[in-house]
Amino acid sequence: MKVCTNCGFRNNAEALFCAGCNFFLEWSDQAPHGARPTQLAAAPPTTGRVVISAGPPRPAAQTERAPQVETVPNEPSNIDESTEQHLFEAAVDGLQRGKELVVARDRWDLAKALDQTKERLAECTVGVAVIGEFKQGKSTLINALLQTAVCPVDADEVTVVPTLVRYGEKPSATAYREPGIIPGQVGSSPGDTRAESVPVDQIAAYVSEVGNPKNWRRLRSVEVRLPRKMLRTGMCLIDTPGVGGLDSANGIITLGALDQAVGTLFVTDASQELTQPELEFLRQALDRCPIAACVMTKTDLYPKWRHIVALNEEHLSRAGLDVPVIPVSSFLRLAARRDPALTNESGYPALVDFLATEIVRKANETAAAAAAYEVGFVTDQLVVENNAEKAVLAQPAQAERVLAELASAHGRTAQLAAPTASWQQMLGDGVQDLVADVEHDLQGRFRAVLHDVEGIIDACDPADTWDDIEAWLRRHVIAASLENYDTLAERTRKLAANVGETFNLTAGGAIALQTGSPPESHTLINLASAKSLATPGGRFGPMLMATRSALFVPMVLFGVAGSLLGVAVAAPLTALLAAGIGQKVIRDERKRQITYRRQQAKVAARRYVEEVSFHVNKESRDALRRTQRLLRDDFQMRAQTLHRSSGTAMQSARRAMTLSGPNRAQRVSQLATEAAQLRQVNGRVAQLIAAVPSSGVA
Repeated sequence: MKVCTNCGFRNNAEALFCAGCNFFLEWSDQAPHGARPTQLAAAPPTTGRVVISAGPPRPAAQTERAPQVETVPNEPSNIDESTEQHLFEAAVDGLQRGKELVVARDRWDLAKALDQTKERLAECTVGVAVIGEFKQGKSTLINALLQTAVCPVDADEVTVVPTLVRYGEKPSATAYREPGIIPGQVGSSPGDTRAESVPVDQIAAYVSEVGNPKNWRRLRSVEVRLPRKMLRTGMCLIDTPGVGGLDSANGIITLGALDQAVGTLFVTDASQELTQPELEFLRQALDRCPIAACVMTKTDLYPKWRHIVALNEEHLSRAGLDVPVIPVSSFLRLAARRDPALTNESGYPALVDFLATEIVRKANETAAAAAAYEVGFVTDQLVVENNAEKAVLAQPAQAERVLAELASAHGRTAQLAAPTASWQQMLGDGVQDLVADVEHDLQGRFRAVLHDVEGIIDACDPADTWDDIEAWLRRHVIAASLENYDTLAERTRKLAANVGETFNLTAGGAIALQTGSPPESHTLINLASAKSLATPGGRFGPMLMATRSALFVPMVLFGVAGSLLGVAVAAPLTALLAAGIGQKVIRDERKRQITYRRQQAKVAARRYVEEVSFHVNKESRDALRRTQRLLRDDFQMRAQTLHRSSGTAMQSARRAMTLSGPNRAQRVSQLATEAAQLRQVNGRVAQLIAAVPSSGVA
């Protein structure tokens, strides 16, 4: 029997949610490690509105426009923290034990490194991207998970700006603008980028199509912070805009953003089975984010949803996609606040279990293992000093040889830590080569896109097909930008690995590269409108001029022939001649106008690609500079640490040579105790690392 700590109700032993108050029974009321601060990159990818519905639950298409935030005393926490709490406790314990050892050795540089690792561990964020087509129930899914009306979901509201929902002590919202002119602000410059506080009751005016049509506010994302227990685990729910066709420009951007997520929820409703484009989109999503689930919403609206689930599972199996299908009803989940018996029927316990075990727990295991690698690096430095002293005290006759070896090692580490170290030259040359290669790759991709779009323009009249050409061009330009970004990220990882392996500076685990998300600022670049392709004077102006020119010759001939042959004979001949010349002139004029429009369309396409190329090149160079600084600083820190460790070991060995009698015996005992402590810490490190697959910390 489980007694609910929230209301005291006695539940069955296998119950997960309290039948009395819907409280998650595995939740610990102790301050969880998850109540740790989280932070975004400089340009966060999403935003959202924080509100809790005060009225009765409604179906997905019916939600109040601007509900007020309120407190939910019996909010279920939804995610079991017991296991991942243990992981973090073990990692934090290892960091603390390591710090005690380095402080005892007066290695404050190592103590500072462990403090920084502890901060990174506390700031660990588990991003979960919620993706799918328009009006599939993505926003309602997030609202139902949190039992809070955080995302606007009215029937006429479509999310146009990513909404990022994470933990905060108090409800708040922040809008992040794209670089450029800030609407309504006098004196803003194209370089302005800033975060702006947003009233929580006005989020819909920023993230929905109704309040922010076509994202005229130029927002990159809106971040919402809520004091919700589920989010205290570090989980961050990302409500993405509908992709508007899975192979559209928005769909490609959404795929690119998955590189920054830990897990993905692909949302589709129960009205029909998965389509081939959805399966292909899922396949591409899994390539970028391997942890994913297919969440089938609105099961309360479609009686045959079980049949659709079976069909979807068959489609996924035939496609070779190992993705679970989780049917849910957000309406029943929201209604469960007043009738807890509906919780199981809603299907949300299965979704919560997937989030807890497949996403949050695995992400925390990886973070704990990364921290363990750093602890192992620190203890390795202490082992060097410990072994140097033990070698001198155990075999005094070999002391000079030991000192000579330590001096040689100190010389090698001095070369690594020097500003002129060869690895610094290799890193600088590698980044320069990478800049040239990435720019060449981007230009090659854009040249191919321009060649293809010019072929499309030559095969049609842009006046009739410009909207389709624009959609095609945007999609392929964004796809080329994303592929170029993938090339940049992959080459950067290889460069970091090559530098580290060549100079043996990878001790302590891999460096967490932050190349950022794929560039999105160019998505707001406008392409020329169809009206700008028209010839001067409109469609009929040039035609009238051509008609007047075509009638000139027949009129002259009519005057001459009429005086010689008579009007009766000249008139029919002149009419026939005018008709023939007129038809040819009109055909030629139409061809000229189409040619003009094609030329203008090609010029517009080239200008658009050049503008995008300018932005993407700038963002790529910035990403490479950030990466170069990160690698340089990290490798330099490791080289200096190794150098300091070798110097300290040499000093310790020299001090040990001066000891004699009782002092020598006492120091031997101290070193034995320290060695035992180091073995204990390293044993815990090995356990944490073994808990994660080798790919988990790469």
